[in-house]
Order: sequence, then structure tokens, then C-alpha cells
Amino acid sequence: MKSYFQLQVRMLNRHFIDFGIPPFLAYIILIVIFISGSIFLFEKLGDLALYIYTFSGISTLLKLNERKRNTFLRIAFKTRKYIRLRIVENLVIILPFIAFLFFKEAYWYGLILGIVTFLLAYITFEIPLNYSIPTPFGKYPFEFPIGFRKTFFLFPITYFLTYISVTVQNFNLGIFSLLVLFFITASFYSKTEDAFYVWIFKRNPECFLKEKIKIGVIFSTLLSLPIITILTVFFENRFLIVIIITILCLIYVSQSILAKYAEFPDQKSLPNVILFIISISFPPFLVVTLPYFYNKSLTQLKQILND
Repeated sequence: MKSYFQLQVRMLNRHFIDFGIPPFLAYIILIVIFISGSIFLFEKLGDLALYIYTFSGISTLLKLNERKRNTFLRIAFKTRKYIRLRIVENLVIILPFIAFLFFKEAYWYGLILGIVTFLLAYITFEIPLNYSIPTPFGKYPFEFPIGFRKTFFLFPITYFLTYISVTVQNFNLGIFSLLVLFFITASFYSKTEDAFYVWIFKRNPECFLKEKIKIGVIFSTLLSLPIITILTVFFENRFLIVIIITILCLIYVSQSILAKYAEFPDQKSLPNVILFIISISFPPFLVVTLPYFYNKSLTQLKQILND
């Protein structure tokens, strides 16, 4: 069991190194992001953050309950060792959530997470292999069909948060749900495809990027339309704010596409990720990052789409 966790740590460290960041620095950054994000969530949403935070912890654990990986672990380890391994694995993931809930004196919620942690060590989700979740994006490979199928359960949650925002008349919560939705769609472009799937488009880099951005903007707008409609109807005096934030989010979705191809076929490097984060923290910086990512994308794509 010890060798299993050593292997997981080595694999994770290699991912960080491939990403261009030293492992020790990556762990520090993750801790800072987790703590600051948790504090921000509770400051902005109050008691509602308890439900979101608890659900986030459980959702994180569910990713470890995929059938194939657990079938492999059952083959590799005897039943008793398998259960111990799954409990330890779950605890490593969930302890930061429980610790923060205890810090906020939300002991019952921390206890619920603890109980779920042990229960999920005995459960494996069986998902029919011959069933594919339908999407409205089947005609266009590959980001939205794949991304939607992996995150489909998050969209009803964002819509439900919007409903709650109207019920309690909390406009900020509605905007938060809109931002989360656009963050999800932008994350669809985090995976880099094989160069072959770019080459087969047989069009020049400019047309390729325009087509990608057009599809990303249209489909992101389609998914966010229920939230936008509800916010503009029930908070009509803040209609302009909703439109401005929507446009800004669509720009970030477009930039995530450009950032993806700025180093294609390699993964995004740390400097580019930092530039992207800066542009999110300081939107006027987009006047620098957008042309930069666009020009770099053209340079990289010309090596493949050179007709």
C-alpha cells in the first residue's frame, strides 16, 4: 500500500514538472488557493457556503469512486488492504475540507463529510458502459461534448443556485453561479488534442481559431442563457451588469481557447498560466494578453495548418 501512494506522489510531481513548476512550489500554491478560495466563499455566501462547500468535498471524493480504477485496485490488493487504501485515499482528499469546516465551527457538516468518507470506501459506482449522456453538441468535436459529459451534473447546480439567488434576492449569488458556469465551459479547453485532429481541418490558422472561438462563444452562451434570462428578468435594474459580466466571461472563454493553442501541441506553460490569471484578476490587462495569445497561437498552428 505504501508503494501505491509513493507512485501516486511521483506521478503528481511529474505532472507539475511537465507543467513547468517545481513540485514543492505547486503544493504551496495549491494550499494558498484552497484556503483563500474557502475564505472567499464563506465571506460572500455566508450560511449558503456550508452546503456548497460540503457538496464540493463530496464531489471531489466521488471522482475516486470510478468503476474501472477501483476494479483494478481490487485486483491488485486483497479486500482488507483495498478498504484501508480507499479510506486513507479519501481522508487525504477530504481532511482539508473537514479542517476548514471545523475552523468555521461547522462541526456537523465536518462530521457528515467524515461519515461519507468512510462509506465511499466501500462503494463503487457502476455506470453502464453502453450508455452515453446525450449533449446538444454532438456535431462538433471534441471539447464541448466531452467536457459536458464529464461535468453535466454541475450545470443543474449552477441553475439551482440562480433559483436560490432569486428566492432570497441575492444578486451576488446569481452572478456567482454565472461565473461558475463560464469557468466550467472555459475548462473544456484545458485538454490538448493530438496534432492530427487539428491537421484534418485543412484550413489556415486564422479560420481555425475563428471557428473554434465562434463555437466556444455560441455554446457557452447557450448553456448560460437560463441564468442570464433569470437574472435580467428578476433583477432588471441590474441588467447592464449582467450583460457586461457575460461579455467579459465570453472574452475569457475565447482567451482560454487562444491560450490552449499558444503552445500547441504542448500543454500550457506556467508563464502563460500566470498571464491568464493576471488578466482575470485585472481585466484591463486583456488588451495585452489577447493579442499575445492570438499571435502565439498563429505561430504554433502555422506549423500544422500551413496550406
